Amino acid sequence: MFFTKLARVIAWVFVIFGGLRAAVGFTAAFTENPALVARYLGSGSVGENIDKGVLYFLIGVAAGMVADISRSIAARTDVPK
Repeated sequence: MFFTKLARVIAWVFVIFGGLRAAVGFTAAFTENPALVARYLGSGSVGENIDKGVLYFLIGVAAGMVADISRSIAARTDVPK
């Protein structure tokens, strides 16, 4: 059960930070200030940062699904004493 809870926490972290990274990438894409892009996104282009943000978000969703499946299986196989 420890790993299920840990996977849920990791999934939420990936979802939150992936969403934030993609949101900052979209915000920087629609601004006309190139210094803003370099300051908040670091190296790489805006498109690369949006791609990484969406990828982290989807990894978080997948990890959350796996954790939820693990939790439901543990609930079904848990035999009361």
